[in-house]
Amino acid sequence: MKYPKPKPSIEKELRLSGKFSFETLKNINNLYTPVRKKIVTQYFDDNKYNLLKNGIALRKRSEEKLTFLELKIDRGQGKSLEWASDITKNNSQSFVHYKFQDLPIEGLLKEKRLVPQNLPFQKIVKQSNKVFQTDILRTTWTANYKGSIFTICFDEGKILCQTREQLINEIEIEVQQDEKNLLLEFFGNLWAKLPNSFYQGRSKALRGFELRKNQQLTFRVIKKQKTISTISFQKIKTDLMSTVTVLDYFSCLFCENGGKSPVNCLRNSLLEMKTLLLFVFGASSIFNKKQLRAIIRNIHRMERIISSTQKKGNNYNTVNIFQLYKSHTDLLLSLYKFAETLNKFSGLNR
Repeated sequence: MKYPKPKPSIEKELRLSGKFSFETLKNINNLYTPVRKKIVTQYFDDNKYNLLKNGIALRKRSEEKLTFLELKIDRGQGKSLEWASDITKNNSQSFVHYKFQDLPIEGLLKEKRLVPQNLPFQKIVKQSNKVFQTDILRTTWTANYKGSIFTICFDEGKILCQTREQLINEIEIEVQQDEKNLLLEFFGNLWAKLPNSFYQGRSKALRGFELRKNQQLTFRVIKKQKTISTISFQKIKTDLMSTVTVLDYFSCLFCENGGKSPVNCLRNSLLEMKTLLLFVFGASSIFNKKQLRAIIRNIHRMERIISSTQKKGNNYNTVNIFQLYKSHTDLLLSLYKFAETLNKFSGLNR
């Protein structure tokens, strides 16, 4: 696909949340000399959060006396497109005209189907106001893994929104060079060295907007399946990828809340995922049955954890956090590994 000029950087990243420290991370093998810097990022949207709802982030990022206006569009599975314009000399400029060097205009974004055709993108940008900001200290290392190069970013700080705040303590693994497609393998190996951490699929942007509203903003809804045997393979594939996204959201939230909520939403997502997986593997012999069994086992582990946390009166049973984090991360990594396999068969249809 040819992207609109100016061309974006194509980002691919995965995150871990936990209770990390600089001292712990610097002792991990194969990490070169770290670089540390403070970053302040302001996020903007209109009063209906139309950018967030469509996977779009508009933000100002300040670091080391430089300020950038950035447009980021989520493409799913840890992938995103990002444009950045240096606005250090006109930092106070408003969004009224949205004429910034190095950022694409609405027409080009719609031509390439990067934003919905019915989204009044430029109008929304003009009406945008600051919603929240993040203040973080970022420590970065470069890691060389089997010829692939990754940047490890350790972020510690806060999300600030009016009188509310939320701590940030997470690791981002960003791809710099990965022709062998080793991101998931590298991520899994790093996670194994960091106990009591879990895969984090919920971005800082999403958590910041939720902090503003003081509630979970669940925009994605799982649609009830129609007669599954009459649906094309391509439709099932699309629904499966959408369900992975929803399951990712609820499972991460379940971990953040220590296994207390949202129980019903997560249980329904797991059931939907099992139904779709069984259909995909039953409809075609090209997929590895061993891979299916591994994913189903991971789903069953999460279901057992949900059952063990059922509320008794006004109290919740104590969940084993280590088991929760492990089961959650094993499940999401196995699903994203399967998603890579599924994407290789883009032409399949029934």
